[in-house]
Amino acid sequence: MKTEFKFNGTLFGNVSCSGNPTLEDINNALDLFASSEGVLYLIQDYVKGTTPYELTLYADKGKYLVMFSKRLPLAGNEDDEDNEDDEDDEVRTFWDSNRTRGLVSVYGDLWDNRTITEDFTKVRKAFNEFYLTGDIDRNLVE
Repeated sequence: MKTEFKFNGTLFGNVSCSGNPTLEDINNALDLFASSEGVLYLIQDYVKGTTPYELTLYADKGKYLVMFSKRLPLAGNEDDEDNEDDEDDEVRTFWDSNRTRGLVSVYGDLWDNRTITEDFTKVRKAFNEFYLTGDIDRNLVE
C-alpha cells in the first residue's frame, strides 16, 4: 500500500502540492529551504489502523531544526483509534551532544542548540527516508 501525504510550507508565500507529492516535489521544495527561512511540513495521511506521522523543518539562515512527530494513543486507549483527544505526540529531533549547550533562535523561537544542524544533507535524508519508508531511523532523529 502506497502511503499518502500532505505537503506544504511557508517560504515567502506558500509551497504546496495538490494531491500526493512525488519525491521530486519534496526535493525541489527542500532546495528552496536550503538557503532561505521558512517552515516545511510533510504529513502522512491518516489511514485506519496506522499511526499518523509528521515531519517539520524550520529553516533559518543556514540553521535547521527537524521535528518528527508521531501520534500515540494514551495509556488505556490503545483500541480507540478514532478519538484524537485520546492521543499524545512523541517528538524526535536531531541530537548532537558535541554541540555547545545553550539556546539558539530558529525561525523566531528558542531551541536547544544540540537539536540544530547546519548540515542540510541530514535534513534532505530525513525527508527522503520519511517519504520512502514512512519512518525515520532513530540514529538520525532521537
